[in-house]
Amino acid sequence: MLFPVPRGSKVGIVSPSCALDSPAQIRDGLRWLESCGYRVVLGKYVYDRFNHMAGTPEQRAEDLMRFFKDPEIKAVFASCGGYGAQYVLPLLDYDIIRKNPKPLIGFSDITALQAGIYAQTGNISYAGILLKYDFADGSIHPYTAQSLLQTLDGTVAEIAGGIAVNPGYAEGRLIGTNLCVLQLLAGTPFYPDLNNTVLLLEDVDDKSYRFERMLLQLRQQPGFTGVQAVIFGQFSDVYLNHPDDKDLNQIIDEFAAAVKIPVIKNFPFGHVRARKTVPIGARVAVDAGKPTLYVKS
Repeated sequence: MLFPVPRGSKVGIVSPSCALDSPAQIRDGLRWLESCGYRVVLGKYVYDRFNHMAGTPEQRAEDLMRFFKDPEIKAVFASCGGYGAQYVLPLLDYDIIRKNPKPLIGFSDITALQAGIYAQTGNISYAGILLKYDFADGSIHPYTAQSLLQTLDGTVAEIAGGIAVNPGYAEGRLIGTNLCVLQLLAGTPFYPDLNNTVLLLEDVDDKSYRFERMLLQLRQQPGFTGVQAVIFGQFSDVYLNHPDDKDLNQIIDEFAAAVKIPVIKNFPFGHVRARKTVPIGARVAVDAGKPTLYVKS
């Protein structure tokens, strides 16, 4: 089920991935959350550093578990992405997380935690904002802010946008979002069961042939036949390694032709300032012909 986060609730702040260079990088984001009525509680290791990561894996896991154990904390926000969340996965107590469901909010590298928590517990997370990324210019994009707040208020029912590639209707549990991070979990206990799922995929800053390779791996993944629909979000800063390489549109179109299930591309989610918040693990329906994603529960 979805978990509204009422205004006035306490929300935890963690840094599960890369280290912040200074507290100033999330200062505006923290102030914005407070201006929306949320009571911000910082994790012990939010500003720590261990090599390029925000503390040791044990420290980052400790911050996450502290907030999942605390019944007063109604949601957990990640400060930034980057790399390193996957180290934390084996250190979490999934029995406690299962018994204390609350949304973990973030995207990009936070995909590892959101996918892993869903795989181990079935709990829902929100692929939404990152405090460093979304407030890099001092303020969050209004479109992004509105979508996040609607989700936290529990009022989201449908998200329209994108281009139909393969029309059709499908239902399933929403899984995603960062393609590279998700596929790095393949073969681990933290890769979600793909049966009866809808995949939402996005990525950033890489060569087109690498995305083609990852999508081929995905199609060959055990259980992929259980995927009911695929939604491609924004793939930002994609470039060709060689003039003869396929561009991203060709790669997606060929993928869609091969899988023969509903497919949408250019959906409003990804490493872009204006994006929708989506509930990872929630039951959704897709009408690719419209195209629209409906949040069911």
